[in-house]
Amino acid sequence: MSGADGAPALRRLTWRDGLSSLLGIVVATLLIAYGLPQFLDTSWSQIGTQLGRVRPGTALVMGLLLLAGLFSYTWVLSGSLPGLGHVQALKANAVSATAANLLPLGGAVGIALMAAMFRSWGFALRAISTSILVTGLWNVLARIALPVVGALVLVAGPVDAPEVVLRGAWVAAVLGALLVVVAGVWVLSDTVADRLAAGVRRLLGMVGRTTVRDQAPDRLLTDQRHRVAHVVRTGGLPMALGMTGQFVLLFGLYWFAARVVGLDLPLAELVCAYTFRQLLTVVAVTPGGLGVTEVGTAGMLVLLGGDPGAASATALLYAIYAHVVVVPFGVAALVAWWLGHALAPGSAQEPSNLRT
Repeated sequence: MSGADGAPALRRLTWRDGLSSLLGIVVATLLIAYGLPQFLDTSWSQIGTQLGRVRPGTALVMGLLLLAGLFSYTWVLSGSLPGLGHVQALKANAVSATAANLLPLGGAVGIALMAAMFRSWGFALRAISTSILVTGLWNVLARIALPVVGALVLVAGPVDAPEVVLRGAWVAAVLGALLVVVAGVWVLSDTVADRLAAGVRRLLGMVGRTTVRDQAPDRLLTDQRHRVAHVVRTGGLPMALGMTGQFVLLFGLYWFAARVVGLDLPLAELVCAYTFRQLLTVVAVTPGGLGVTEVGTAGMLVLLGGDPGAASATALLYAIYAHVVVVPFGVAALVAWWLGHALAPGSAQEPSNLRT
């Protein structure tokens, strides 16, 4: 389905979506409560002792790093949606992240809230859907590219890792680089885009379908490619800088969390574990990767020589900031937007004045 101005409408949520999301929350809870100490051969007593080392001053510093990372991401949003201010982007990002981390169907709810905020600020539906498409692709590619960096550090850097980890790093580096290259060429090359469309058409034919979201695959891929390519040409540099800044700042938060709880691993090992965590947020089946990322990242830290209790505490402390501390920012931003929208219901621009 398409909107009035040609923008694709958001998919309707079903009871299956709700059941899947609730199941993911249950799985995340079980993984953290029972899986983390069992898989890493530690205990909640040991983890609690390490977390007890956090002091108010260090907690404040970590909160400032989180806020700085959120603000850095505003360049990604403003680059994908020309005319969007940084304060507006910060509000939308905080609200979307809060919904994605806490609510059943949080990812879909976060996108819907972000779209509603953009719409109330006068942006056209097509510009909004393009921004959501581009930032979604940008986030996935960044989280695939980061493990390539981590894998290179593993295989070529000063890291003493088990052989199984090194083999996995080679596989991750090759596959990640391949995916990023294919996505980049798809955006830049008409020939590659046409061949991908033909391949999708053949795959659909094998399962007895001819359309994707009620559109021919050729038209859908071509339309999306043109929209992505236009945004990348005009806003690609600030988006790249904003995404890089966010990951650098959030890695600073991860490094600080490790030092606070007493995980004494070199910088290279922490880089590898952090990039692995970002990959898990893409492939995980729980909301925001919660539970899966904590067990997976703590396991990687242990494989690289970290103490199980300190590794678990590091993963949990970072998750607390990434999933919980962000909530007050998101709630405050949502309340501020809602009150502003309710007090000035006529402030949204008329369709003829919407920004493209």
